[in-house]
Amino acid sequence: MGTLNAALEWARRGFSVFPLRENTREPALGDDWTSLATKDEQAIRKLWLDPVLGIERDYNIGCMCNDMVVIDIDVKKGKDGYNQYLQMGGNFDTLVVRTTTGGYHCYFYGPDSSNSPLDSGVDVRSHNGYVVAPGSTIDGIPYQVVNDVQIAWIPPAIECRLRDPYERAATDSDFAADTEASIHAAIRFLETAPIAVEGQRGDERTFITAARLCREMALTPETAYSLMRDYWNPKCQPPWELEDLWQKVVNAANYGSADYGALTPEHLFGHLNMPPIPDIFEQSGSDWGNAYPANAIRPRDWIVPRMLLRKAVTLLLATGSVGKSSFSLALAAHLAIGKPYAGHTVNGATKSIVYNGEDDVEEQSRRLMALCLVYGFNYDEVKKEIMFISPRHVKLELVSNEFNKPVRNDAIINQLTAIASRNDVGLLILDPLVRIHRCDESDNGQMDVVMDTLTDIADKANISILALHHTSKGNARQEDRIGNMDIARGASAVVNAARIAYTLLNPSLDDAESYGFREDERHMFVRLDDAKMNMALASTTPTWFKRTSMKIEPSNDIVGVLEYTDIKRSVTHVRDRVAGILIETMNTMGAGAITLAQAISATRAGEPIMAAKKDAEIRQRLDDWFGTSGVVYNKVVDGNTLTIKLMIQRESADSDKRVLTMS
Repeated sequence: MGTLNAALEWARRGFSVFPLRENTREPALGDDWTSLATKDEQAIRKLWLDPVLGIERDYNIGCMCNDMVVIDIDVKKGKDGYNQYLQMGGNFDTLVVRTTTGGYHCYFYGPDSSNSPLDSGVDVRSHNGYVVAPGSTIDGIPYQVVNDVQIAWIPPAIECRLRDPYERAATDSDFAADTEASIHAAIRFLETAPIAVEGQRGDERTFITAARLCREMALTPETAYSLMRDYWNPKCQPPWELEDLWQKVVNAANYGSADYGALTPEHLFGHLNMPPIPDIFEQSGSDWGNAYPANAIRPRDWIVPRMLLRKAVTLLLATGSVGKSSFSLALAAHLAIGKPYAGHTVNGATKSIVYNGEDDVEEQSRRLMALCLVYGFNYDEVKKEIMFISPRHVKLELVSNEFNKPVRNDAIINQLTAIASRNDVGLLILDPLVRIHRCDESDNGQMDVVMDTLTDIADKANISILALHHTSKGNARQEDRIGNMDIARGASAVVNAARIAYTLLNPSLDDAESYGFREDERHMFVRLDDAKMNMALASTTPTWFKRTSMKIEPSNDIVGVLEYTDIKRSVTHVRDRVAGILIETMNTMGAGAITLAQAISATRAGEPIMAAKKDAEIRQRLDDWFGTSGVVYNKVVDGNTLTIKLMIQRESADSDKRVLTMS
């Protein structure tokens, strides 16, 4: 359920609200949340509603605390904020919200104050600070109002402990504090700065780090404290208590001796007389008539036409256990010796790199050996052209997640690109996509970075990347999921970044009828369908595979794999089975004709594919099969061939009642 109404209700109480990411306490729309916080109903609706679809986004609610004071009482991880607050002289005679961890937010009128802790379990949210508002949830647990009264003035015993928002000393230079450039520079610094380790001069390291932020980077203590708390302190061994961290930041601001603003971008680069940046279109060479000459346009560099293109990412969308690993490994085996695969031509032999984040090299070898047996390939010849990478040996984490922000692991990316750049490598298989990153799969911004990383590798190494990706569970009919790129799990950025996408799914009920699969064999088949074709026309014809198992030597293991099978649509499979059911029914009844109602009942009882269909649907099938001129069957009985004709016709010349006859 959305939180728009809860956000509007909190704004009507006089609070400025803004969106937080779903199930988190983090701003949803970037760091500039202070400019978004508002009490205006129309502005809130604009923030919460999708501008295109008009649907409500699933946000938590942030409440800006400017010009008031919210006391944040923490009781998690053994903290005793409740008693600490009472011992300070605090009370709960005001608006109180219970947090998801059992703590409390006590809302008070009071002076705009510094966001600095009062004790290990008592924090302050005021000037440019925020709290999570009621209506929000974390892991299904809601923030709830537990004392719904008018806001009171903050107790004097607590007010006297508040600190004013930091103001720079008169001795500081004229550099502006907390500029966007300085904050970004500080974050980059903290991401790689040495951490404080207990017993290894951790106090000195913390003072130096804080002084660099407060003095040389011209950040206020509040901003420096917030950045160190979020980007640096969690990595320390052990992390500082927040009260202690705040005090060290204040000491660094007061007693640090480095020149104020010495490391700000303004100071470092402000004196340079930089030439104007060239127009972006001039840099790109954009001009009228800059399309390539006809004879300079090269053919697309297909490895497998319509499937694998160099410098591009192909996506294979599949449910769990459908056989996507077997499919992709069979593709690599065919590429190894340049053989066509599943009706697709191959433009020459090429090597493949296969990263399977779920199986070790030995298990992948079993599967490759079984596939070679199925397709009649020489295992030793094929395996020379394939490199297996397993997380047991190399954890291929291309993009990590630091404080909910994607970070490219360039060292691993560069090494992988170098290996893939060999002239004889054409394909990199990533199985599955979720195992090569630590990002939030539902976050478009984060998954954009992941997919951009894959595209960069494909481009620089001149290879094709096949990324195997899971589908969402959803409630759509299987018929609607087949060939549908929107079934991809998580953010739409994943499928949007791929140039080509396929679905690999189990057959639908309609397939069972169209291809004549018996109910006990339908689960043995898998279909591959075009889902996205940016470089070619999409086809509506599926490619079929059948699950099979092979015994490999000398281990004697039985290994399940997918084998390509060329099957065609045909209505005669089901029709002939139903005809046999109806003939047997009439023989049992000793009748040469039965009513359509009896035929429908026998069909539903005898043919599993028809079991769930309505009477009208079965009647239409019988009309299609046995109406007009009927169907003739040859049946062998006791060595003799009998010719039997089934036909739907009028019971008599003067009757409109129709029956199914056997003659």
